[in-house]
Amino acid sequence: MPCIGKARLDGSDKVVLVSMGIVWPNGISIDYEENKLYWCDARTDKIERIDLETGGHREMVLSGSNVDMFSVAVFGAYIYWSDRAHANGSVRRGHKNDATEMVTMRTGLGVNLKEIKIFNRVREKGTNVCAKDNGGCKQLCLYRGNSQRTCACAHGYLAEDGVTCLRHEGYLLYSGRTILKSIHLSDETNLNSPIRPYENPHYFKNVIALAFDYNQRRKGTNRIFYSDAHFGNIQLIKDNWEDRQVIVESKYNNLILSSFGGNEYQLDY
Repeated sequence: MPCIGKARLDGSDKVVLVSMGIVWPNGISIDYEENKLYWCDARTDKIERIDLETGGHREMVLSGSNVDMFSVAVFGAYIYWSDRAHANGSVRRGHKNDATEMVTMRTGLGVNLKEIKIFNRVREKGTNVCAKDNGGCKQLCLYRGNSQRTCACAHGYLAEDGVTCLRHEGYLLYSGRTILKSIHLSDETNLNSPIRPYENPHYFKNVIALAFDYNQRRKGTNRIFYSDAHFGNIQLIKDNWEDRQVIVESKYNNLILSSFGGNEYQLDY
């Protein structure tokens, strides 16, 4: 069911603000000056707003026909939105209290036009406990309000001290021709990859085989061996994606790998 909600940066204290009268809410933006939340709906063809804290005082700002509004942004006295149906993709602007007299800022941006955001240094205000030494967190510091924070890990998992990130003892690594990615072995609901993906078009062209030299537990790095059919070689890289080197050159393009007891085995064909 489509809805608009809010939560702390660590995902706690979830609250649904809007659940009725929306079908396909795409863009969302905050008016920091007036404490309002704006959104556009690609099915109702409207831009609406509510009070940011309470979810009350719902108002329609703009309604149109033959439009395809995908995103909205608010700054100062104006709202800005992308419209993929107008003039082959356009960015438009209107007063946030009366957007009917709109100005088209750019046209011909194409039907793939999607998100817009506004950057302005005036908006960057305030501070919190994460601003100093990352709140003491090893990786991610998520501010929760009231001078509280939660530490989290982009990859790996949080140690018992609540600030340090540890490496997973096992994971499934897979290649996508030009990129190496990982997934959890047993927790398929965890979409945070155990290690960060790695893509380098200079070294990865067609990765077809992988092998591990697994020599660490919770600290340190493992070595990953991979063969690339484009280069016809075997390369070595650590799983922190450093110290890459070519270790075998071959006249064959297809190299299948395995490793055991500190030795590497290859099949050429």
